[in-house]
Amino acid sequence: MQKKRPDLKKKLRLRIKALETSETLASLPQDDPGGRWHALHGERAETWAAELSGNWRLIIEPKPNQPHAHEITVIDITDYH
Repeated sequence: MQKKRPDLKKKLRLRIKALETSETLASLPQDDPGGRWHALHGERAETWAAELSGNWRLIIEPKPNQPHAHEITVIDITDYH
């Protein structure tokens, strides 16, 4: 990302830090309100997104897909709008 979108570097670090420090998936919106964490729907069901800037989002997949999930896989960083 540093080569492709260096402007996202700071916010990406903040989102990753939130993932590392949050106890559960459900606590992400409170622990990192600037990320605007939210569950996705439709073809992206069972994934969550966090805002990086404008249309750019960090996409994660929790395991299990429950509010108490402790394991997260980063799926993508994308402009999905």
